[in-house]
Amino acid sequence: MRNKLIYVSYIFFIGFFISCKIQDENFSQSSIITQNNKNDVIEVNPIAYHLNDSITNIFLEINKDNLLYKRTDTGLAFYAELNINYKLFYEFNSKNQIEQGSYFMINRANEGLASGKTIYYNFKVKTHLNQNYNLQLEVIDANKKNKYQFFLPIDRISPYSKQNFLLIKNHQIIYKPNLLPFDTINIKFFNHTINRIYVDCFNKDFEQAIPPFSIKEADVLKYKPDTSFQRSLDSSEVQLIMPSCGFLQVKFNQDNNEGLSLYCYNQTFPGIINTEEMINCTSYIMNKEEFDKCKNSIEKKEAIDNFWLSIGGSNERARELIKLYYGRVYEANKYYTSYTQGWKTDRGMIHIVFGQPSAIYKNKKDEIWVYGNASNPEALRFIFNKTDNPYSNNDYVLDRSFFYKLIWQNAIDFWKQGLIYYDLRSR
Repeated sequence: MRNKLIYVSYIFFIGFFISCKIQDENFSQSSIITQNNKNDVIEVNPIAYHLNDSITNIFLEINKDNLLYKRTDTGLAFYAELNINYKLFYEFNSKNQIEQGSYFMINRANEGLASGKTIYYNFKVKTHLNQNYNLQLEVIDANKKNKYQFFLPIDRISPYSKQNFLLIKNHQIIYKPNLLPFDTINIKFFNHTINRIYVDCFNKDFEQAIPPFSIKEADVLKYKPDTSFQRSLDSSEVQLIMPSCGFLQVKFNQDNNEGLSLYCYNQTFPGIINTEEMINCTSYIMNKEEFDKCKNSIEKKEAIDNFWLSIGGSNERARELIKLYYGRVYEANKYYTSYTQGWKTDRGMIHIVFGQPSAIYKNKKDEIWVYGNASNPEALRFIFNKTDNPYSNNDYVLDRSFFYKLIWQNAIDFWKQGLIYYDLRSR
């Protein structure tokens, strides 16, 4: 007997969150990122905004999910204690430290209800025009004794980089430009010489990633917009309304692609919106016959239910597979989204099928994902090259090879047996 609870457990996967944070574009220094336990990672979203010619404001959005709240005395209140440390350097990989500072903050467990599960903090650093910087940031949970460390490049050379502009929605700062259809947003900037904006509109729904062994040319972003418009400005703030789909590129110089990319996604993002999208993102572990059967079925919900029941063998196991698979889809959307949804990207595909790597080696040009013992030359590795994409700083393309064909098929076969390939490799 089919159990409708299976469908409920994934159709609107909004609330599901596994915080196995894999750092994205905030890393610019060479680094080895070892994957931590999902409950130990502090999730921080940082942005830099240039207030004027000599001051940059650093805004932090800190997720409270993995913070430890403790009683500081015999009272009833529980508090999280955070140490925020920073060091400012010239340029990438520079050892010439310019400035450093530390801040201490306490958050009561029932504070910030208006902002849900989020703490906001900001501080200022001194920067100057025509100079690039690198900001090393550390956020430490003093109660839990764990930390989040990352590097935030600060661009003060280009007057059109995204750090010269601040996105506001409903009087709140936007930390990630993933917006809803027809959202109204405001863009603030301090450069009073800007008197016109140029907006390129891209409406394409991009295809998902192709298998890692495929020689077929991947779907790529063409830089020619579908439509464009411009608008004169009479102040240092502009208001825009998002389209129904696609993304916008807001430029402040017609001859320069630098600017703000604003992506339009559905109200459940980074979760899945409907059965159609669910079938599409499950295609990574389906053969053509299984995919066509689900896509062409009149009762698509029943078809995808039957797929998971067939490989799970029972309602209970099917639920476990559903939770894991669509949890990975959620994570892929959360961390690997660029100009298209994260589950469609190369990193998203590998994360969904193989799971979280043992370690990531990352620098300005690429990422190397390692599954298994990183010191073993035979460990499985995937290399993702960072693209020079004016619309996203989070766009990476996999080095494809026929070598991956057997490995890929083995991983799919494990899924089809109700098992998870990398879970077995890591034991």
